[in-house]
Amino acid sequence: MMKKLAMAAVSLLAVGCGPSDDDGDGIADGIRDPNNVSVVVPSTPRGTVSGQVLTTQQRPLPGATVTMTIGSTPSAASATTDEGGNFTFQNVPGGAEVLLTFGKDGFSSLRATSIVPTSAGNVPINNGNASFGPVLLSELNGALKVYVFSPDGRPAAGAQGTLEVDPAGKVLFGASERTTSTVVVEATADAQGLLTFERVPRPAEMQRLQGEYRLSVAALDVNNDGVFEAGGKVVTYSGQALLESGTQRTESLPYAYLPEANLGISHSSIASLKGGSKDPIFNMVRSGEGVSIVFNQPVQPTSVIVGLTDEYSGQLLGFTKSVSGGGTVLTLQPDLPFQPGKEYNLALRAVALNGSATGATQYSNTVSFFGGDLFQPQFTTIESVQFRDVKPAVGYVNGQLDPNEQVYIHFNHVMSRYGAQTASVFFNADLDGNGAVGNAVGEVGNKVGFALLADEPLAPLVTRTPPEEPVFTITASGFTTRYSFRYTGTRPVDFASFPGGVPVVVSFSSIKDPSRNGYANAWGVSQVSDMTTALYNTGAIPPLP
Repeated sequence: MMKKLAMAAVSLLAVGCGPSDDDGDGIADGIRDPNNVSVVVPSTPRGTVSGQVLTTQQRPLPGATVTMTIGSTPSAASATTDEGGNFTFQNVPGGAEVLLTFGKDGFSSLRATSIVPTSAGNVPINNGNASFGPVLLSELNGALKVYVFSPDGRPAAGAQGTLEVDPAGKVLFGASERTTSTVVVEATADAQGLLTFERVPRPAEMQRLQGEYRLSVAALDVNNDGVFEAGGKVVTYSGQALLESGTQRTESLPYAYLPEANLGISHSSIASLKGGSKDPIFNMVRSGEGVSIVFNQPVQPTSVIVGLTDEYSGQLLGFTKSVSGGGTVLTLQPDLPFQPGKEYNLALRAVALNGSATGATQYSNTVSFFGGDLFQPQFTTIESVQFRDVKPAVGYVNGQLDPNEQVYIHFNHVMSRYGAQTASVFFNADLDGNGAVGNAVGEVGNKVGFALLADEPLAPLVTRTPPEEPVFTITASGFTTRYSFRYTGTRPVDFASFPGGVPVVVSFSSIKDPSRNGYANAWGVSQVSDMTTALYNTGAIPPLP
């Protein structure tokens, strides 16, 4: 708002006396030299605040109340506009920041701030004036009706709507320091989905003010069960648009989810559920924590089927299941904590609550995930060593490691192999029976050992015919705690000579260029140090019947 300054009179006192001739400086010359000018400065300058209040048709608005607040002073002064819509506040401290609130019953309100001037340029003044206006206030004698429908075409009964009309008033000339004038009306849709907003400016008034109507309809949850039957919507109408097309509108609320989207997972600590990487660092669940799965739309709680197993999928693990968040959040809390570095399998099936316009209404997936905290990497060690006895035949004896039998090495954490080279496994034993260690393949001291390969289980350990079946079908993740090698020695391993078990060395240090070849654990840490263990004849897995 333009500030109008009333200049105070400046007293010019010529000091001294003498002829009134002037040497050209505009001041009568006296007997004293040099000539000078003295300015009378008010010690406590005061001023006025005044203005005019009009309708949007720019007609005077008498009887409007104007309330003035000075700075942070809690008390306020008030005035009432006269027949010409004018008002004045006298004796206002100069330099004060004033806040004026304009209003009248049946009209919008407006707030504006300004500062009472105390100078004109570099010249101090008294009786400065802060002028407001003319201020235009719109009349609240209009109404807007909006029919709101759900995505399925039914009336959105109970929908909550808010209409903001802005600006509902303005300062006609210029602008004050700050000006605001907004009308806010709320309404609830009736059984026909009708939102009625009353006591708002008519479109003709908003067209003159160049204002707009902003309608906000909240997402619709009819029975407050957390399931949103429709999403929210925000739409804006200009004063001119409603003036031309009328004040009755129809709006359709969107789906609370994308109607063309397949039922899927929007958030989860298990990235592979969302089709992401299978790497453990993206699929870790801390020990003691559960699994949270957020669907991209509500699901039928009774349709959610979950299975949880260990790496072998031999038996179901116990857990507690809950569906919340209006059918969008699934929480699984295991009976026992997930162990760091171990692999688990999750089977999940669910059906969308409301269906989908074009997308799939069912979600079904089986994925692997891993226990552990990404920020607390742990050391990898060997947990156990076993070998599979072959059914007795010529040269084969139960309970001893015979040539071509498979040896399984179980690590405490999953690992994956990268690159082309493999680690070598050596026995610190005389495998060929020539009385020396190191001169046969697979003996410590030899350059050639047995290749350590991943042997990821996709089913329980086979102990019978027909073999055990997994609880549910699982797929390879590329990470496993089980590795194996085939013993290709020419003679059975002599356990009798090693009551403390036959020493076995897994030589990770035999890998050349570990930056390109090697084994990495669940935290992505490469294993470069050798590991030692012992193989006992009690570690034999019985042959299949």
